[in-house]
Amino acid sequence: MDWNTTCHCGAVSIRLAKAPEEIVECNCSLCFSHGILWAYYSPRDVVIEGETRTYNRADRPNPNSDLHFCPTCGCSTHWSATEGLIERMGGEVDLMGVNMRLFAPSQLSGLKLSFPDGRHWSGEGSWDYARESGVMP
Repeated sequence: MDWNTTCHCGAVSIRLAKAPEEIVECNCSLCFSHGILWAYYSPRDVVIEGETRTYNRADRPNPNSDLHFCPTCGCSTHWSATEGLIERMGGEVDLMGVNMRLFAPSQLSGLKLSFPDGRHWSGEGSWDYARESGVMP
């Protein structure tokens, strides 16, 4: 299967080296308000082409991620680690998130869907989950 997509207007393209292992629907205020479904990858497995702008959440003093979006159509495309997270992790973060809502629903069908409780997560340590995992319809 081809794991390539674009934002709504086509200005930003995303190529994934492989299918996601799971899709994550975080309920934190940022992810919830943007309606994002994440898949997590090593940045080595993702190619992003096209200009993006970034947004940092204002409700955290030192956020972990930069949310990237297309400056033309506004679609959230991915997140990358902030300098603060890289420093807290000792110099390397081999993780990024890709917004799977940009992919066709048929591509996501049958993948594991998890629901981390980001709304109540402190930003450190492991997640609790808002509800039991399921399968994408």
